[in-house]
Amino acid sequence: MLRTRCTNKTIITGFLSKDADWRKVGNDISLCTFPVGLPYEDTDSDSDSTHWESHSIEVWRGLANACKGLKKGSKVLIEGTLRKKVWTDGDKNSQSRSYILGDRVEFLSSKSAEEPSAE
Repeated sequence: MLRTRCTNKTIITGFLSKDADWRKVGNDISLCTFPVGLPYEDTDSDSDSTHWESHSIEVWRGLANACKGLKKGSKVLIEGTLRKKVWTDGDKNSQSRSYILGDRVEFLSSKSAEEPSAE
C-alpha cells in the first residue's frame, strides 16, 4: 500500500456570532465552544449583499479557560484541525456534525471591557 502524507490544518479569522459557552466536563476538564461567522460576497447573485457562513469551534483545557470571556462580536483567529463527530440518535438515525478543534486562538478584538490576552 502506498503511503502518502496528509495534512489537516484549518485557519480562519471571523467574529463570534454568540457568546462563548464554557463548562466543565468529565474529570473537571474545561471545554469552551462558540460559533465563528465569516462574511463572504455571493458572486453568483446579482445583489451586492454580504452573506455569512458559520463554523463551530471547540477548545479544551487551558485554552478553553482563556476563551471563557469571549463575547458575541469578538474577532478571533482560530488555528486547528477539522473534525467530524458521528452518532446515532434515539430514533436510530445517523447524525453528524463538523467542527474545528482549536489548538490556537488569537484574540483580535473583544466586545467585552476585559479583553482576553492568553492563548
